[in-house]
Amino acid sequence: MVTFSQLQQVDLSSLSSAAGDFEALVRKWDLTQRMQNEVIGTITQSGWHGDAAGLANAKLTWARDQIHAAFEEASALAKTLRDAHTEITAAKQDLTNAVHNATTAGLTVNSEGAVSWPAPTTEEDKRDLEYGKSWKAKADSAAKAIGDAIDRATEADLDAARALGDDTGSDGTAFNTNPVGGIPEEEAKMATYILSLGDKATDAQLRNLQNILDHYNQDPRFASSFYGGQDPATFLSKYGAMAQSGDYANSPARSAAIKGIQKDLGLTLATATDTKQPFHVSDDWETKLRAAGAKQIPVPPGADPAHSPYGYQILANVLRNGKYDPYFLDPIAEHVTQLTNENPMRWDAATKASYPFTELKFIGVPDKDGNIRGVNPMSAVLDALGHSPEAATKFFHDTPTTYNPDGTVKSHGGENTYLKMLTDNGSRSLLLDQQYPPRPNPGTADPFDVTSLGHALEAATTGRAYDDVHGKFPPHTSDMNAVMQQVVTRFGTADGPDLLNGGRFSNLNGSLGNMTANYIGDIQGALEGPGSDSHLFKTGEVERLLGTLGRNPDAYASIAAGQQAYTTAQIQDVLAHPELHKDLAVAVENIAKPAGQVNGLITSAMVDEVYNKHTASDAEYNAAIDTKRELAGQLWSFAGDALKERAPLIGEGIDNVANQIMDNVAAGYKVDTHNAASDEAVTAKQNAEANSQQAILNAVRDAGRATGADPNYINDVARRAAQEENTGYGSGWDSFATAFPKKN
Repeated sequence: MVTFSQLQQVDLSSLSSAAGDFEALVRKWDLTQRMQNEVIGTITQSGWHGDAAGLANAKLTWARDQIHAAFEEASALAKTLRDAHTEITAAKQDLTNAVHNATTAGLTVNSEGAVSWPAPTTEEDKRDLEYGKSWKAKADSAAKAIGDAIDRATEADLDAARALGDDTGSDGTAFNTNPVGGIPEEEAKMATYILSLGDKATDAQLRNLQNILDHYNQDPRFASSFYGGQDPATFLSKYGAMAQSGDYANSPARSAAIKGIQKDLGLTLATATDTKQPFHVSDDWETKLRAAGAKQIPVPPGADPAHSPYGYQILANVLRNGKYDPYFLDPIAEHVTQLTNENPMRWDAATKASYPFTELKFIGVPDKDGNIRGVNPMSAVLDALGHSPEAATKFFHDTPTTYNPDGTVKSHGGENTYLKMLTDNGSRSLLLDQQYPPRPNPGTADPFDVTSLGHALEAATTGRAYDDVHGKFPPHTSDMNAVMQQVVTRFGTADGPDLLNGGRFSNLNGSLGNMTANYIGDIQGALEGPGSDSHLFKTGEVERLLGTLGRNPDAYASIAAGQQAYTTAQIQDVLAHPELHKDLAVAVENIAKPAGQVNGLITSAMVDEVYNKHTASDAEYNAAIDTKRELAGQLWSFAGDALKERAPLIGEGIDNVANQIMDNVAAGYKVDTHNAASDEAVTAKQNAEANSQQAILNAVRDAGRATGADPNYINDVARRAAQEENTGYGSGWDSFATAFPKKN
């Protein structure tokens, strides 16, 4: 059994070195193939016959099998050693954390791992019967954490000992042909071979390739061996031919297998390029991939390169899958952006091919009507950023790197203008695109690509992949805040509102709504003015952005959910910690007014859209609100985490609170035309105003009930909050009228 002191003091560097040595040996292994080709093959083809020849052949074959068994054994040993290093390292970190937590809590941990607590020093503590019980509970918890860490290390040590014995076997005269360890490098060779067949691979081989990739796409040893062992240009050529064969093959099974392979290739590429893993492809390989991406790759084999897709177009749908390391993805994103900026029509070559474009469907994405979209690889790169929040933030924030056409670095430095470049709606838009069946190029940003831009911005500013609807939102970093500032300025000034409101960038509204909801505290701070704790955004820009996004049902619903969730969390925090506020009513009023301003702005836009311009229906808004129930709960939790005490919830379950928030959103933000008078817009404004006040009343009363405070006092606070919300609501309507004056 591993002891406390052993685990605390163990130096794992030698174990890591041993694992690395075996891993390096396996990666470079070619003895089996050389024995077969250079020795056995040469003798077999020499024409040597007779008893001596037969005996020699048997001996050599046995030797070849032993060499292969040595490879299998070495592979298993490498895996066993690496697994042991990983697990014992984790156990040691568990122990470090457990000891740190114990000492932070005031406990003492001796050199053998025993936990004790301080003896009472005051008379009060000596008389307190609960003193010992309380400390004992803490000590028991700490001791369990320490014991769990030691047990984890012990189990890893025993597992490694058993595995090493099984791997090497008991035969001292031969290598073990069936070790328990895996051989991902060998599977990588098989996957590479099948891929090299391109369109000549059979359906059965494609299924085998899909199975291998599906099993190993998270294995760094497999991933780095698979990709690192292939020249990037050759990979793109072979994969392109294979993928193309599924576009026109009369085989649903083949097409399905290729779709699965495409997804797994992306996941495997993300693993192979993850610099946090011990195994990953080299910088040289990544440079060669960028060089191949900028060249036209003949597909099918023998096609005219001048009428063939670019490597980046072939790679595009692979990149749509996986969460990528910024070290790998950002250089590709910058390279593609710069190539597109140099010549926005560059990617049209594939659509002008001399053979049917239907045979190149794999470079695009079918829309709901079956048309192929996303021929411009810019959309795939943006979707990859949308799945990779860290890379997305860096792409829009960090100092840019300029690349030569061949993907090598040209220079560093300068202002990051990628958001400005990608939102230019002129004839040289970076989001120009083609589709099949062919249609005239409109000379403006394509809605499909605009949607992908929204995905990238959403990841960059919220820290969560755009399609991760269940994950927790991380705290905002200064870089994330800086990107969101760019976004608010871009779409809250100049032509920004026009681009969103029925313009070429209207497909951004959904993502911008999610982003605004995620920053609702800072949004309210901008509307609150000089007294606010947050000055991230400018007031006028926020007013124009909210007044624009409120016209879109999906964005309106997101902001409404975020607004009510954030306000509820703030109110809960105030009422749960009355000792922090001299006057609860004033504290709640300070929350209610900016909330009312947000409500006034977005409902002004909604009313104008539904009743004055008749460009949206109340049913669209109400349906969108119903889809935001889960988002409301997530943003309520996110807002609560951001508050100073991190405990906005008292006496309720998370699901119940989220449901209450959503009920308040539905009551305060849904559009009700049942009792509409002749002047529908005025009536809608009055209904929305009353409902917004009711939502604030409900939030205060629910929070007050959870704290057990005097109901009469809480009711007074709720009424004052509702009045202040009404003041803010009117201010929001006035701001909307100023920002968007009616045209005669």
